[in-house]
Amino acid sequence: MNQTELEDLFQQNLIFVRESKKEYILMSDEQLIYCFYSIKQEHCDKPTIFFIQGLGPGIYSWSDFWDELCKEYNLVVIDSREKPTVNLEKNKACSVRRISLDIVEVINYLQIKEENVILFGTSLGTFYVAHCVGQGWIHPRGCFIVGPSIDLTYPEIAFKLAFILPDFLFEKVGIFLARKYIKNKVLEDYQRKVYLERIMKINVKRWKKCSKIRKWNPSDDYKNINCPVFIFSTDADKYHTMEEAEKVNNHIKNCHLVNVPDYKYMRSKPRVREFIRMIDDLIKKI
Repeated sequence: MNQTELEDLFQQNLIFVRESKKEYILMSDEQLIYCFYSIKQEHCDKPTIFFIQGLGPGIYSWSDFWDELCKEYNLVVIDSREKPTVNLEKNKACSVRRISLDIVEVINYLQIKEENVILFGTSLGTFYVAHCVGQGWIHPRGCFIVGPSIDLTYPEIAFKLAFILPDFLFEKVGIFLARKYIKNKVLEDYQRKVYLERIMKINVKRWKKCSKIRKWNPSDDYKNINCPVFIFSTDADKYHTMEEAEKVNNHIKNCHLVNVPDYKYMRSKPRVREFIRMIDDLIKKI
C-alpha cells in the first residue's frame, strides 16, 4: 500500500509529519535514532511533549492527534529502535533499557530541561517511559500513557515459531497468525484497520532481534515512578484492556485513570480536539 492509498484509508492530513523537522540523532552507542519534531518559540512557555509510540506502528494512526497537539505545544516524536525508520546496526542493542536511554539522550540533545518535559507513551512505548522515569534517569513534569500493560498481549506461539522456522516461512506463517489474532481480538473498525496495516509491514529479522522487549515486565518501573501520571483508557479498546490499565494504575503512586469514550476519540478528528483540551486541562494541574 503506497502513501496515497494510506492517506485515503485513514483520511488524515499529516500536517505535522510533513512540516516537522526530521533528524537522525547519534546515541552514545553510535546508533542513529530517527526523530521528527516541531519546536517553536511561541510554545516555549509550555512543556515540551515527547511522544513514544508502541510496537511497529506507521506514522498514520496518531497523525490527527499530532496535528492538533503541535498547534499548542512543542512536540517531539521519537521512533524507537524496532521501527523501520531506524537502520538498526547489526551489533547494536534493541532492548527496553537501551531504548529508554535513547529517550533521555534525545531530550539532552535537544536541550530541553527535564522539568519542562511531558513524556507521552502508547502501548509498548509505556514500557520505555516507565523505565527511564522509574530508573531515575529523568524527572519529567509528568507522564501521559495510553494502552499500558503489565503483561504484553501477544500470541505465545509467535515467539516459538520465530526461532524454529526460517525467516521467509515465518514471515508468511507469522503474518497469517497475527492477522487471525487481531481479527479475533479487535472489532472491525478503525483500530483493526490500523493494526492489520502494521502487521503487513513487519520485518522478521528486526522482529526477532527486538523480541525480548515483548517479554519485559515493567512492574518495578511503574512502582518507582514519582511524577504525576495519567492513564487514558477505554472499554471500547479490545486490545489494550481497561483491566490492564487498572493494574498499572494500582502500581503507580501518583496516578489517575482517565476513561475516554473510544479509540478514535484520542486519534481522529473532530473529537481529537476534545482530547487535546482534556490534556491541556490536566497539564495545568501538574
